[in-house]
Amino acid sequence: MRSFFAGELSALDEEGYFTARLPDGKDVLILRCSGILYAIQRRCPHEGAPLEKGNVWDKMIRCGQHAFTFDLETGEGLNCPGYSIERYAVTEEDGKIFLSTADDERSDA
Repeated sequence: MRSFFAGELSALDEEGYFTARLPDGKDVLILRCSGILYAIQRRCPHEGAPLEKGNVWDKMIRCGQHAFTFDLETGEGLNCPGYSIERYAVTEEDGKIFLSTADDERSDA
């Protein structure tokens, strides 16, 4: 596992988000929902719409383009069989947010 600095916790409102870029160029959406920090792929796997344009509630995120809905805990598509989102381990330390990625990370997310 590799760990990367993603941003400051102060950049997040209570239910806010921001985007970050991993060293390999992947865009990640970092958000807080129900008091929990999540880091997921930024774009919907269906047609690439930015997930931050959708809705977040009750540990779920819905794409604003076609309403594909994903579980933030597991990444599974809830109303879109065969689709899932990539998730990243996220930790907070001294007001800084770090993401962890596996060294053999998939490249199709």
